[in-house]
Amino acid sequence: MTTETPAQGISAPHRTLLLTATALTALLIAMGGVVCVTESGRGCPDWPRCYGQLLPPPRLEAVIEYSHRLIAALTSPFIIAAAIMGWVKARSIRWVSLPPVLAVVLLVLVIVLGALTVLRGIPPWAAALDLGSALLVLALLLTASVVASAGPGAPRVAERLSLRGEYTGLALCAAAAIYAVLVSGVLAAEPGSLVRCLGCLVPGGWSAPLAAHGSIQLGREALAGVASLLIVALVVQARRVQRGGAAIRRTATAAGALLLLQVTVGTVMAVRGVTILLLVMSVTTAVALWSSLVVLLVLSAVAGDALVPDLPAARSPRLRT
Repeated sequence: MTTETPAQGISAPHRTLLLTATALTALLIAMGGVVCVTESGRGCPDWPRCYGQLLPPPRLEAVIEYSHRLIAALTSPFIIAAAIMGWVKARSIRWVSLPPVLAVVLLVLVIVLGALTVLRGIPPWAAALDLGSALLVLALLLTASVVASAGPGAPRVAERLSLRGEYTGLALCAAAAIYAVLVSGVLAAEPGSLVRCLGCLVPGGWSAPLAAHGSIQLGREALAGVASLLIVALVVQARRVQRGGAAIRRTATAAGALLLLQVTVGTVMAVRGVTILLLVMSVTTAVALWSSLVVLLVLSAVAGDALVPDLPAARSPRLRT
């Protein structure tokens, strides 16, 4: 049995590579949302060039769409490099080596769907699959990054993370609810509606005037309300956390602040009307909120059952070596 911690078994360049790949993936997803809300998806009608050229013409929609492609071209090699380095250098640390490999598999699907979107267009279910896969790629990279960055006080190298703790279960439910809200927006939207774009978490907020209706949208709004309550509960319960408490409290506070910003932006749009700036803010905060919930889930899973002091009978963390 090894006593090596994840942080001790991972080199600084490896951690930097993981964090860079993660940051670029978050930027890529946010930029994809910006392409959607600015209706720049057809800014470059061909792929991989733009109007047959290496550089886009001086039009805003073309520049936005082409910038998204450039970020994608930069992100993919970093994800692949992180997967290779993890497999070669840290294969025994499963929650560092395996997630990037799975991310590469999903990345291929995202690239194919992205190319089809430009060249032919894709139906809503395929667009939902595209967005859902991209969010999972980010979640996988965040998982590897958090485990790789765990400090000396973290549990030993994990065979699996514990999902049995009270707080961890709450974080899992909140993350799953937000994921479902974000992905289902594509299915709830009318053709051409901005509801199909990333963001739009506010129940009954700015979604109605932007062409989304039906049972899927009603269920989505109800789920958004449940997700909001779960995030509030995470912020409140974070005060009771023992192991890893400081990091968990900071991350929970960030998630709560991002939720509040989402509600504020949605309310302003509902009252004063939609602007590009507000739509971009909604997209970026949605990506940040998803990221914070994934980080919170992984942090609590690393800490295991010793999170909350009044859990029944003290038990050892569900992390096996």
